Amino acid sequence: MSAILRHIQSLESYAARSGARLIRSDLPESVDGRIGGGLITLRARLSPEQELLALVHELTHWLAHRGDCQNAPNPASTVFEYEAEAVEALVMARLGFARPEADACAGEESLPTDGLLSSSVTRVIATSHRICQALGLDQD
Repeated sequence: MSAILRHIQSLESYAARSGARLIRSDLPESVDGRIGGGLITLRARLSPEQELLALVHELTHWLAHRGDCQNAPNPASTVFEYEAEAVEALVMARLGFARPEADACAGEESLPTDGLLSSSVTRVIATSHRICQALGLDQD
């Protein structure tokens, strides 16, 4: 079994232990995943790489934003999306995958948490640690 499939399997188990149910279903082409009512839905027929990213993203919402997402006004839901994308970048970097796109200008380093509020950075770091632990990655 490939490493990516093992990572997906580890996160599926972690999601279940955390109280979330996970299914794969037909979703619109522009939606790789969604969460609602304790159910994480991933779009069926994603590539393993896309599925891993979507699972990390939706699991972030489950772990860091549970209960907040449904009542969040638009600005808060935008912050939650930035946080989930930052967790994706941190977890994928720990797994050795390059970030798909960098927001920095040429020759300039940036971190996934650059530009986030300190409360967001705290949620992002805590959530990425939890997901990395579920993947069996040592934390520094």
